[in-house]
This record gives sequence, structure tokens and C-alpha cells, in this order.
Amino acid sequence: MTGLIYSKLLGELERHIDEILKAKDRVLISVVGKGGTGKSYFGKYLRNNGIGKFNKRSISVIDDRVMWLDFLYFFRRRVKLAYNGIDELLPLLNRLSKRKKIIFYMNATPWKRISKADIILILSTNEDLRKKRLYQRYNDDTITLEKALSSEDIDDYQIKHKYLLRAEI
Repeated sequence: MTGLIYSKLLGELERHIDEILKAKDRVLISVVGKGGTGKSYFGKYLRNNGIGKFNKRSISVIDDRVMWLDFLYFFRRRVKLAYNGIDELLPLLNRLSKRKKIIFYMNATPWKRISKADIILILSTNEDLRKKRLYQRYNDDTITLEKALSSEDIDDYQIKHKYLLRAEI
């Protein structure tokens, strides 16, 4: 996927982020969707490109339980934390520098870890493409593949939020 596919979504996100940062120091964006919808790919895009006027150094992406932390300015290291129930991501957020203003949390079931977010972004994709991605990801793990394939759409994400956005990518 290219920036062209994301351009409308990124513009809308940038406007909401800008508005929220006028009142708060940080923005938490929960990116949700079924397995294979492109959450991790979108997170990688954000880590590498930033979003509009917000460069990649002001963004942190937490993908499930993994976050990449900057160290020695040019390098990144992976930090993985155990699941501790609803902790509002504090074990990860406490490790971030103050310059990280925008936090993206990519997870299919975010309500298991957070109870609130400034923005919820629901990603979806063509079902055939989603299945193809899942077969590539789990080709040897049939139990996980069947579980991912049978997941259903969720309408109630049980997270308090200010904005709700939807995007098909």
C-alpha cells in the first residue's frame, strides 16, 4: 500500500490529532480491525513516514504488546511487555520521551488493555484479501488460522472515545 491509499485517512487523522493536542499533551489512537485487515502494516507506515505535519519522531506505535523505542537517536529497539489486564498502556507509555505526542495502539481487542482512547480507527478490507493475508501468515498453524478466519465484526469496542473513524484499506 502506498501513501496515496492512506492520504484521505491521514488528512482526517491529522485534523483530529491537531485539535486534541490543543487541549492535551498526548493523543491515544486505538486502531482496531479483524486479523488481516492491515493494522500492523498501517503501523509500520506511520513509524516510517509520520502523519502530515507530525514527523515519525513524534509518533509511537504499539502493535499488540510490542513497541519500538528510539535510543541513541538513530536506532530503535523492540520492547515487549506481558499482558496485565486493563493498565491503560502505562507500562509502555512511561518509557516514552515527552516528544512522543501521538500514540497508536494496534490491536483487534483493545478493550482488554485500555478503557479510553481519543480516537478509535476501525480498519477493514476486502474479505478475500484478508483471507489471503491470513493464509500467508498462518500457513502452518491451522488452529490459529481457523480462529482468525472465523472472527466476526465487532460494533461495540467498549472504549470511551471522542472520535470514531472507519477506513477500508
